[in-house]
Amino acid sequence: MSQRRVVSRRLWVRVAALAGAGVLLGTSLIIAPPAAAAAAEAPLTKDSVKVTILSVSPTTPTPSTTPQPLTVRLRLTNTTDQSIAKVTVEGARGNPIDSQTALEQAIAHPQPPDEGLVGRFGTKAPVLTSLGPRASASVEYRSTSDTIPDDPGLCICQNRIYPLYFTAHATDLNGNDQVIGAGQTYIPAFGESLPQPVQVSWVWPIIDRPHRLTGDTVFTDDDLAASVNGGRLDRVLQVVESAGKQVTMTLVIDPELIDELAVMSAGPYQYGTTGKLAAGTGTAAATRWLDRLQRALAANPKIEVDFTPPADPDIESLTRNGLAWTVGLSEAAQKRVTAALGGYPVSTHVAWPPGGALSPDTLNAVVRQGARTVILSDSALSGIPRSSTRNALASLQTPAGPVLAAITTSTIQRYVAPVLSVGGTGLADLPKLVAEVAVRAVQDGTTSHYVTIVAPRLIDPSAVAAQAIRATSNVFWSKPLSLDEASPPTVQPADHGQLVPPPASALTLSLRTISVAQDLTRVVPALSTMLVPADAATLLGELPTAVQRAESASWHADPAAGAAFADQLSQRIEAIETGVQIVKPSGGTYTLASRTSPLTVTVENNLDVPVFVRVRVTAANGLPGFTAADIGRQSIAPHSRLPLHIPTHVARTGRFVVQAMLFTPSNEQLGAPVDLSVHSTALGAIGVIITITAAAVLVLALLIRFIRRLRNPKPVPGTAPPVIAP
Repeated sequence: MSQRRVVSRRLWVRVAALAGAGVLLGTSLIIAPPAAAAAAEAPLTKDSVKVTILSVSPTTPTPSTTPQPLTVRLRLTNTTDQSIAKVTVEGARGNPIDSQTALEQAIAHPQPPDEGLVGRFGTKAPVLTSLGPRASASVEYRSTSDTIPDDPGLCICQNRIYPLYFTAHATDLNGNDQVIGAGQTYIPAFGESLPQPVQVSWVWPIIDRPHRLTGDTVFTDDDLAASVNGGRLDRVLQVVESAGKQVTMTLVIDPELIDELAVMSAGPYQYGTTGKLAAGTGTAAATRWLDRLQRALAANPKIEVDFTPPADPDIESLTRNGLAWTVGLSEAAQKRVTAALGGYPVSTHVAWPPGGALSPDTLNAVVRQGARTVILSDSALSGIPRSSTRNALASLQTPAGPVLAAITTSTIQRYVAPVLSVGGTGLADLPKLVAEVAVRAVQDGTTSHYVTIVAPRLIDPSAVAAQAIRATSNVFWSKPLSLDEASPPTVQPADHGQLVPPPASALTLSLRTISVAQDLTRVVPALSTMLVPADAATLLGELPTAVQRAESASWHADPAAGAAFADQLSQRIEAIETGVQIVKPSGGTYTLASRTSPLTVTVENNLDVPVFVRVRVTAANGLPGFTAADIGRQSIAPHSRLPLHIPTHVARTGRFVVQAMLFTPSNEQLGAPVDLSVHSTALGAIGVIITITAAAVLVLALLIRFIRRLRNPKPVPGTAPPVIAP
């Protein structure tokens, strides 16, 4: 509050006192203006200013007997509709934190320091600002840190997590100092003795959604060109280039993505747009990106590279729905990927299920495929309390053999995406992330603890990401470790309980995607039986790869796009199935003149290769009196029609409907049945018997009539009838 406003207030008090003593000085002219001003201004409260921590530098002070700079940037936001002319910021060290439980309580419920535990955290110069109504201002709180207790800065005197507690102050209407806002952040402090370092495995994904349906050089879009040229994947690689020089990281890479970029780099390639093909634009950008990746790997040969299965399928969803997946690439793709990585060693020893959870069946499947480590969240195992700081490594037993589980910790992971991502909290929450890792060394510094930190699958990292990786894994109290290195004797597994299967509400592929995958898994092998092996490889060979692309875990981020991708694949299969079909008769009706007249069914092949099919004809609705012979497998030349004369046996007359169905040699039906109208003029056995019987009855009736006439001749006209004697 300004000095002028305080003076005015005091003047009002004096004038009121004089008026009460009977001294009339025209108080109506003097009193009214201050009273109106006081009524217009609501009193300030402890929430009048919001205090937000923007950054702490450094995130971990280095123990030193010489004062080292320690700077905290804050944003002050006026939440009221009145100006606050003078705001002062003061800082203090809060109650030291010595355990995971205490850290969680402090983060959840920031509190002013206790009077007996508050520590000095002075600033070099007063921190002052003014705030207009609803306005914000950024300020810097400049201090120092050292191991000297009497220094005005922050004393790094213990092995603790230090809360740094900031308060915003103003003068109230009575001239008293008032706290109008508060905020808190955290730093690790190690001033007694250096702890055994926390061993940290950072898992960094280089993954994207599939951009090809079938084929190598035709893409569904050209989005990948933009992504590697200043977009998301460009930023993903920048983190490897920056942090990877100093930190041993584990890169989890989708080989499908590397193959896409290798094809783009080799050029030319095409992509589909509005039903047409256009020339791709990303050849130069893909080449630069792959060259940068090779250089980043060469800069730190200790970086571990693990491949997901191609297209990074959602392995848990597949197992749940009785579907399988493949781990390896085609021979051609493998050559391209190996060349693109410059021959850098790659393994498939790490399995990373979406959501960090899997069932025992899925775990057994990945172990059979060669996985030695599986990345799980702490919710995937039954014996992990929230406050646990035990080694984030467990040994699990499966029918296929033992496997290590690298376990992420929810108290750490809750800050990873906000701190690392574009548009996230960034440096504001970085101190909390650092504190959550460092508290293990604070709680027990006599042994080296182990944690696994995993970035989101489709991370879009900000400039803070590389700094966060270094601040948590490459300081004096921490040490970077790859997942492959995180095994006995370097890291000892801890007991984390039994595997907990994913809940029904867990992430899963869309029902449409699962349905298409199941249909294609069944249909593709059947379709191959109607083709010679060479044609099957050409026409169907890429479909299993396309199915796995449709099963990619990346579609969780855009289920509608995943379902559309699956629909495109389904249409591709449908085009093959409907490429061979039965032609409906132009006249609409077949006429069968005898009991064994053949039924002519024409099969049309619109494909570029010959096919082998079987035709089956049956009466609709199981109507008796009609059967058709099986003429066996038939060969249909490409782009041709073949009339097939199918022997029939008819035991009825009139019109009725039969169904003609097309099958592969393995009895997989192709398309829907075709209804054929049949007109039969032939007599069946029953009809013949009835006809003969009727004729015999007629002859017998005529013979009886003739005999009766012989016995009883009619009288001659004009003669009298004979007289019979009585």
